Amino acid sequence: MFSQTTNSLTMARRIGFVVLSVLFGVAAVIVIVGRGPWYDEFYSLYVVRAGVPVSALYPAWLRDNHPPLFYALAWVWSRLISGTGLAATVEGMRAINGVFLAVLVGAFVRMARTDAWFARIVWYDCLALAAMFPTLDQIDQLRSYFLSFVLAAIVLPLLARDICGRAGQRTMLGVGVILAVGFSVHVLTTVIVGSLVAATVVHHALVRRWGDAVRLIVIAAFALVPFLISMAVQFSTIAANTRVFWIPGGFNAGRWAIETEVHDAVYSNPVLLLVALGGLVMILIGLRRRDPDARMTAGVIITFAGALVLAVIVLMAAHLYRPMLVSRYLVALDPVIALMLALGAHAATRRLGARVVILLDVLILMGAGLAIHANCLETMAKPSWDGTGMAIARIVRACPQATVHPDLGWNTLALGMPPRENRAVVPFSYRFVGHRFGFALSSGMSATCPNLFWTEHVANMHPTAQAVIDRLRRAGYPIVSGRMERIGIGWILVTPAVR
Repeated sequence: MFSQTTNSLTMARRIGFVVLSVLFGVAAVIVIVGRGPWYDEFYSLYVVRAGVPVSALYPAWLRDNHPPLFYALAWVWSRLISGTGLAATVEGMRAINGVFLAVLVGAFVRMARTDAWFARIVWYDCLALAAMFPTLDQIDQLRSYFLSFVLAAIVLPLLARDICGRAGQRTMLGVGVILAVGFSVHVLTTVIVGSLVAATVVHHALVRRWGDAVRLIVIAAFALVPFLISMAVQFSTIAANTRVFWIPGGFNAGRWAIETEVHDAVYSNPVLLLVALGGLVMILIGLRRRDPDARMTAGVIITFAGALVLAVIVLMAAHLYRPMLVSRYLVALDPVIALMLALGAHAATRRLGARVVILLDVLILMGAGLAIHANCLETMAKPSWDGTGMAIARIVRACPQATVHPDLGWNTLALGMPPRENRAVVPFSYRFVGHRFGFALSSGMSATCPNLFWTEHVANMHPTAQAVIDRLRRAGYPIVSGRMERIGIGWILVTPAVR
């Protein structure tokens, strides 16, 4: 009877994995293909563009505020898909995140097959990760954030095995490789992953496993070498780039970014949260009864909770010195919360009957499905350059002699922001979107069709149509009237034909 109930639970979870994979896979394709690009993605496209040798591109990577690893990977990806024509599209380049997702799935499958402990919690970990907003919101962006998310998700169960004292040589080799990559993707990810390692070392010291502590310190030290080399080259540039920065400073701004990321992660799947809270109660009861499984689970949760606290302290201190905290930079926090929820859910269900567990699993899966649907809608609704691009394309199709003028006078913030590549990326972005929607950028004025003046990437500017017209007249354009269409974080000034 026990074997039959165990088999039924195993089969139910296999079916659940298939359903979850289909739900998330379909949503990921929708957002990768359907979400419009935004400025930072154009920056990534520009610094890995085709037709330019890597010797000319690499200096631009070093002038950015983060290690160059992601740009190097994106450059390799663009060459791998160059024969398909997808390298010239933002959607094709975003597909690199599908590779990172495949690495995550492969790593989870491998760890579940070789570690019975992880095999018991991987189902809940996947449910938690799939429901979190950054999973979809970052998989569709040509930026390094999804890679940060994936690396944190992989390193956590490896460190958990080490905390539980079951990490062999292969596990620690994997830890070293993942740490070397995780330290070299994004500066804030380096802090978060480093805090996970530091907390694990502290755990080893508290339980007097000095050999394990020293081993992890040595592995982390070697893994830090690539990051330290890049920082030796980049640090002075990063310090200069961020002396005057776009991110709001101060304690409240930093607190709000962290609070928002953590809150949204914790409440991403309310059903899973309720089950996990029940699991925490079961863990406390188990600790009173000296249950070794409860003790091991509590050790992992406390260690990773300590890592979160350490990361928040370090990040907030750094933010007060130089503003750096926005939600998308903090995506490596989400997998930590996901694993803690998974541990709680497993603790709540491990002693329940198979039918009850299957019912709870179905409810959690439904919660994940609803979260994926909501996250997909929210991600697709985010403003992008496609909004103004499509509006311009409609006007040009209706009157092919219409002219389109990028009005860069309002882009002074982006144009003047270091690194200096921004001065080229801003006009590149306008050209890219014009080509994307099939209209050309102009310098003359039309006597038969509307003349359009187009501005994008100006979220905090809300000038009136007259203010835009007055500025254009001072620049020499013979216009006297026009109507302004505000779309997303940009606008189009539509002026009559010049007679």
